[in-house]
Amino acid sequence: MGYEKASGLFSFFSDCLGLSTTISRHYYFFSQPSTWSDAQTFCRQKHTDLATIENSKELDLLYKTLLSAGHSSDVWIGLYNEIDWKWSDGYTGTGTDYRQWKTFLSCEKQLPFYYFVNQSLNWTEAQTYCRQKHTDLASILNSEQQNQLIDTLTSAGQSSDVWIGLFSKIHWKWSDGYTGSGADYRCWSTSNPPGFSHSDELCVVSYQSGTWFDARCSNNRPFLCCNGKNDKL
Repeated sequence: MGYEKASGLFSFFSDCLGLSTTISRHYYFFSQPSTWSDAQTFCRQKHTDLATIENSKELDLLYKTLLSAGHSSDVWIGLYNEIDWKWSDGYTGTGTDYRQWKTFLSCEKQLPFYYFVNQSLNWTEAQTYCRQKHTDLASILNSEQQNQLIDTLTSAGQSSDVWIGLFSKIHWKWSDGYTGSGADYRCWSTSNPPGFSHSDELCVVSYQSGTWFDARCSNNRPFLCCNGKNDKL
């Protein structure tokens, strides 16, 4: 029997302790991919709320929590905007205007996320499995998704190679048919570059380190599925 591990868009939530003007926050990492609203509901039910960050010290604590969880991709926090920016927990005290901007995302956006399937199948069988159980074999379109792949394999304790969705009969294509921005992204291994003709059809394997090589599609390996469609951020 195989098993699956998921990685995708995650959430941080906090427990706030103390009733004084100084709030002691403890951050926890939650690994279930969710929309912002779903993450908010979960955090309010299980803890206090989505994470509020009012200074660089708390940002550093959040960052260390991410590192200790072995996670390097995006996470939801409690800041949102209907008309003005507000924190989910209603905090309006000192530091309420603290910001460290990088990227805006729609609260309803769910990024593609990956499932590791610990079942050895050939590439075509893995493709069929992913299409039946999820969306398709994993497409990797940029360095962020590449890091997400590494996170998924690391959290699954996977040290061998896995099938991904790239294949070639004449030209390289993604299994899900994606041809938009990033479709030509590649992360070939320098020690094992593509182009060695094993057969008429070649399929792509990713090492746990994230670099890729081509192989006979008839070989059996574990594999990565994905849920959700790729969007340009």
